[in-house]
Amino acid sequence: MKNFIGTTVFALLASTGLSLAAPQSFYGKTLKVTWNEERSQRTQGEGEFKSKSVPLSFTVYVSSKGQLFRRLTSSSGRASGSKDRVGSGGTDSEGAGSVSFAGSTLVYTANNGGLGRRIRVTFDGGSSCSAEVVTGKSGSGIQTVRSNATGKMQEFQSVSAGAASCSVQDGNAFAG
Repeated sequence: MKNFIGTTVFALLASTGLSLAAPQSFYGKTLKVTWNEERSQRTQGEGEFKSKSVPLSFTVYVSSKGQLFRRLTSSSGRASGSKDRVGSGGTDSEGAGSVSFAGSTLVYTANNGGLGRRIRVTFDGGSSCSAEVVTGKSGSGIQTVRSNATGKMQEFQSVSAGAASCSVQDGNAFAG
């Protein structure tokens, strides 16, 4: 079964022009995307759902050898938290995510407990980039995920991403 899934993913990447390897123009660069998510959420089992605007950022650094380092950061009131990953993929008890490339475009996709996110970053090879973030929830029911910021389980009725901004920095934003 694993071979079938691996073969299917490889065929999909090949047919869409996506690659797991970063193009040379990304090497030695940090790309940072920021946006707000509008959510109807509550701490699991507690009270009424409330509308919240949650600031998030996605930062990815591609080393001079093409190695990816990425961080997703969210804030909630006075708390903030991050999820760090090395490499183009990753799965744990809090979901799965992957990074792929098509020319000068980076695409990050993630799913976590019925919530999904796609971040698309187009890089000009120099000092500017543009980004689009799409978020969604599966089904019409409530979805539950662990908050990066508080560590508590959160229940979602709805989620949507606002406009995204993007910046480029030479070097490793995670160093130091």
